[in-house]
Amino acid sequence: MRQNSTSKLLNIFSNRRSIRKFRSKSVPEETVQKIVEIGQRAPSACNLQTYSIIWVKDLEIKEKILDACWASKQMKNVPVVFVICADVRRLGKTLDYLKAAHCFKQKSGYAIKLMSIIDASLVAENMTLAAECLGLGSVYIGGALADKEVISILKLPEGVLPLTLLCVGYPDEQPPKRPRLPLSTILHINSYRDPSDEEIKTFLKHMDDALRKEGYYQKYSNQGPDFRYSNNIQRKTATEPMKKADAEVLQVLKETGFL
Repeated sequence: MRQNSTSKLLNIFSNRRSIRKFRSKSVPEETVQKIVEIGQRAPSACNLQTYSIIWVKDLEIKEKILDACWASKQMKNVPVVFVICADVRRLGKTLDYLKAAHCFKQKSGYAIKLMSIIDASLVAENMTLAAECLGLGSVYIGGALADKEVISILKLPEGVLPLTLLCVGYPDEQPPKRPRLPLSTILHINSYRDPSDEEIKTFLKHMDDALRKEGYYQKYSNQGPDFRYSNNIQRKTATEPMKKADAEVLQVLKETGFL
């Protein structure tokens, strides 16, 4: 019996894929709370639990948040939107209550702030897997990362940094599993190994073939049929646009006390 349960869980995890089209059916509140409770069971560095989750229930606020994060039109009917945040403010407030001298008063504590990002990310992944187990689909929207508009809309104070949206609902599509790097490329034994040119060439072809077969970029990014994975990674890392994005993120990190 235990083996069957384990196999079912591993199968759920293995077949997870991002869902960007959701049915308008609402998710019961107790289901949403269960997802968050499972999120809380994720590992936490020193059990400091330096994260917060904002469930955006108000329809007007939800629409503003989705717009701020450049969510596609087909995402607008997603029933559940979480904003996952790294949060050292609550810990600082607790230390203030204890009348303790602490690093956050001195605008330091960067190791803890970095760990808070890890904490929040682990919580988000637990929530994703919980949603899968409950028959729901999900997708992350990275546009929330250190976004000034999201901070303003949600009135996030210093010490709270938005990382991503986690959108959850009943799937209205059944996309194929998306390609991943070969295990031999990401699993290093005893020391790091750079990929060979041949490995890179093979991986790019693998990605292109799978995503082109699905029509992935046409379906989700309004790109033409000749758009490739290699075009995507070049566009996402182009020097000039990234200079502007980096400047904006660094400013937010300073304002929120994370830099």
